[in-house]
Amino acid sequence: MNKTIGGTLLVAGTTIGGGMLSLPITTVQSGFLYSTLLFIASWILMTFTAFLTLEVNLCFPRNSHMVSMARHTLGKPGAFIAWTVYLLLLYSIISAYIAGGQDVFHGLLQSIGLELPTAFCAILFVALFGFVVSRGVRQVDIVNRILMFVKMGAIFALIFFIALHAKRANYPQGQFSFILSATSIALLSFAFSPIVPTLRAYFDDDVRQLRIAILLGTVLPLFCYIAWNAVIFATVPETGDFGLGRLMHYSQPISGLLESLHYYIPSSTVMLLAKVFSSVCILTAFVSIALSLSDYLADGFKVNNEGWGKVFITGMTFLPPLLVAIFYPRAFILFLGFAGLFSILLLAFLPTLMAWICRYRLDMDMPYQVIGGKSVLILTMSLTLALGCFAGYDLVTSF
Repeated sequence: MNKTIGGTLLVAGTTIGGGMLSLPITTVQSGFLYSTLLFIASWILMTFTAFLTLEVNLCFPRNSHMVSMARHTLGKPGAFIAWTVYLLLLYSIISAYIAGGQDVFHGLLQSIGLELPTAFCAILFVALFGFVVSRGVRQVDIVNRILMFVKMGAIFALIFFIALHAKRANYPQGQFSFILSATSIALLSFAFSPIVPTLRAYFDDDVRQLRIAILLGTVLPLFCYIAWNAVIFATVPETGDFGLGRLMHYSQPISGLLESLHYYIPSSTVMLLAKVFSSVCILTAFVSIALSLSDYLADGFKVNNEGWGKVFITGMTFLPPLLVAIFYPRAFILFLGFAGLFSILLLAFLPTLMAWICRYRLDMDMPYQVIGGKSVLILTMSLTLALGCFAGYDLVTSF
């Protein structure tokens, strides 16, 4: 039971991250109804494909991550593609979170009278929480549990206090045509499956506990996303100098969202809760995804994550995204968009394709199989390819 709680919180902590902070910004043009439908559809798709990731992973030895899984099912070309694109996905997410973390740190230090360069804030953020990640999954689990309880307490309190200032007239009308442009970030907001192989080792191949942790760990974020959008839309209008619409191209969107909340709700309690929540939100997702990237690099490079091997893996995990965040400080929204594209292809399409190969081509002995036959897998692959093509087109046209 203790591990089930820990695993559930790891999934929820990985899921509820910087993507949640950006959801009201990226979905405001869709309105509350359409954005809610988008969240539900994204939850169904990403949870289903995460179960497929678990299905495929259980066919191979423990500690096999995406590269190993792709090598066995798709051969060397598939392993190379998976290695490259999966690496870009995780680096994109961590780059976005470091950019968000330096934004949060910069704002917190400003509030106590310290004006430090954003680059220094990025280095401080990575140094502090990269050390936690380097200690391994058990240390991350302990830190994550503490942060998750703080986060969930902050978010429920924040939603409650913001709701007291809600005005029905503020709700944007929304148009269905804008829902597609928000799809990639909505799907990314449920992109927790990189941690599935790590969870498998943590649960000692207990499929029942794994399934419970994945399901409960995703239902909680779904509820939070819907409630978060509901209260933000009802208090911060789409237009105006402090409206949500201006934040799409804002260099520091998290700080901008906090400024908007403070403008429309001049409450010290709300601001304190908002700062705590935004800080912890970034941290829990950062440490979980960074842990997955660390394990992924160790698997891909076939390096033992100890001694000098740990130094190498730690450097490869944090140095590239840190440089991106330092030299491109507006990386938060941009790299969430890139990560959304990669998550569609790597976390939705690829597990479905590998499940097909394991079931119907290699005819493997499968310890666990997700419900749904050939027609369900074909439909999922077709849908994810279409979404990936649109997300890529939307990214190109947004430059």
